[in-house]
Amino acid sequence: MAAPYITGMTALCLFHPGRTHKPFWHSAGSPDRWLIAGQHYPDTSSFFGDQELVDLSELMDKWGLEAPICICASYERAVFDMLYNHIELSNQVVPNVQPSDIDDAVDLSRILGWVKEWEQSDLLKHGPAIRAWLETKRSW
Repeated sequence: MAAPYITGMTALCLFHPGRTHKPFWHSAGSPDRWLIAGQHYPDTSSFFGDQELVDLSELMDKWGLEAPICICASYERAVFDMLYNHIELSNQVVPNVQPSDIDDAVDLSRILGWVKEWEQSDLLKHGPAIRAWLETKRSW
């Protein structure tokens, strides 16, 4: 297991270096309420290793934010982590977010590629449901 990292909705609410904007306008809230892989969410290092992790320590220093963890899932890995947690492990719908909410900042096609690859390798049981979520179009 890799070191704990920020993931899920928390990661989508934080600015990442090199990205023009974050997927959600919400505040990430207090660090003691952040979603952390290995604590609140499953750690998907078995899929990614240390790939798709971003060091936010410089940004947090700039903001004057003291956080126990400065390593964060990329936006794409954070979305995969949400899908893996809710759909693959819990067989539930993903609450409070739809693809159209985040598709301007998250490359959903990259996630779809990962899902197809891991589905073919029999690493995902609910790949069709995850793909269906990723391919959902705007309803209005």
